[in-house]
Amino acid sequence: MITYRDKARNILATKEVEIINKPNKLKSMFFFNKITVITAAFNAEKFIEKTINSVIDQSIGFSNIEYIIVNDCSTDNTEQILKKYAKNYKNICVVSLKNNTGTPGTPRNIGIELATGKYVTFLDADDWLDPKGLETLYNILEETGDDYVVGKTIKVDNNGTSIIGEFESVKERRSVSPFDIEHIFYHMGPRARMMKLSLLKEFDIGFPELKFAEDKSFFYDVLLNAKKISTTTKPIYYVNRLDDNPNSLTRVTNVIDKRKADLTVLKYLIQKKLPLEKEKVALNRIFEYDLVRTFNSQTFVKSKEKVEFFAVLDEAVEIANGLKYDFTEEFKEPLYKTAIKLFVENRRDDFVRLFEWYKQDKNKKYVIKGNIAYYEVPFLHDKNRFIEIPMFARALDSYIYGNKYCQTFEIFGRYISSVESILIRDRNSFDNEMVCNVDINGNFGYFEIDLENLSALNNSLFTFFIRYNKYQLVNIKRISSNSIVYGERKIEFYTTKANNLGLSIKNKEKSVNT
Repeated sequence: MITYRDKARNILATKEVEIINKPNKLKSMFFFNKITVITAAFNAEKFIEKTINSVIDQSIGFSNIEYIIVNDCSTDNTEQILKKYAKNYKNICVVSLKNNTGTPGTPRNIGIELATGKYVTFLDADDWLDPKGLETLYNILEETGDDYVVGKTIKVDNNGTSIIGEFESVKERRSVSPFDIEHIFYHMGPRARMMKLSLLKEFDIGFPELKFAEDKSFFYDVLLNAKKISTTTKPIYYVNRLDDNPNSLTRVTNVIDKRKADLTVLKYLIQKKLPLEKEKVALNRIFEYDLVRTFNSQTFVKSKEKVEFFAVLDEAVEIANGLKYDFTEEFKEPLYKTAIKLFVENRRDDFVRLFEWYKQDKNKKYVIKGNIAYYEVPFLHDKNRFIEIPMFARALDSYIYGNKYCQTFEIFGRYISSVESILIRDRNSFDNEMVCNVDINGNFGYFEIDLENLSALNNSLFTFFIRYNKYQLVNIKRISSNSIVYGERKIEFYTTKANNLGLSIKNKEKSVNT
């Protein structure tokens, strides 16, 4: 049977490759490396030294690490930089390909083929590791015997830092089934993860040749074959999304090409014939999170040509028709569940208007029914008119009492019983935050903050969140500025500096032609 790693094996068996410091598999039987780090590099001269140095400087000791870097026929100075490091460090293996493969999949597969470490992890050529990252993951796998562990990934962009895939790292978990972690199949990039090399060898797991979603396919196979996994709150990996890193595939890959790649992964998963409940969980990530969520974007809303978007979703629906269950019933987000039902019913105009309304209407009407809040969609006049808001909270009163800030609020939703805390988080720095207790009584909530504790935070702008279901977050809304033009006058309702409801009425500004 042909597998994803066959091309890598063929390349290594030919003269299409040059290898410096090739790992010695016979020697590794007696003096094993604890960890193999694999990096696929293409025209990475700008960041590759920072990437490599983050591995060399690991707290576990670089002597315990085998670092395999596969240069995919770079046309800049990447190869010269790699050879310089390989000359100075015998445990840095540099593989230079004679022909560009076009995707990171095959270079990573070559790394897997050469690897001799007990555990393997992947590091992109423009990212870097936390100094204690590898030691943290290694120790967890050694303690548990698990197949896989994932920790915290921090995105770095020009606005600051934030956490990616927080469900993965919101708590310490040990030896659990992948299916015990909600959303485990979301955010399956190669970052912050370590797994047994033996797992990849036993099931011949490799990356497909896709420009996008190759890591998604790979980690589906890893998680579907892993018996037990762990998670940690510790920082492991930094993803580079700085403006001066324009070559990241997440930036340059066309959104339609991404979704077509997702269809390839979808077909791959279906042919696996997974047990029904596992198949539902695995496939829904692609149907809902990847495909339908794409339409909830300005890219789609502002697009003049929506035919390509529809073609991808049409193919997905056609694929879903061959399933043993109604795939639309597995959708979790009410907005997307309404959208896919409109699409399946061939109500394309309503489908488009739904996302236009959701993205552009800043004065959405909502109603409370029982303990649940709903958006009221103005142009739908059937069962789809009211769309549930999973969790909704709005501020009531706030005051200072002694040295405490006190806040009351209303809260509605199906998950009120799972509310855990109030999170005050810096908008631009993942580690400048504080957590405080919250009291919920029916639909009424209250929390207070000691001003002395607030003074421990660094100066910045912060957002208040209610944390529920362990990692999910909802904002506490205040009245927003609502304005309309009526006749020749502009009427605006807003929150005053004294936190009161304000009203402004003035003549409409006339446009001036220049």
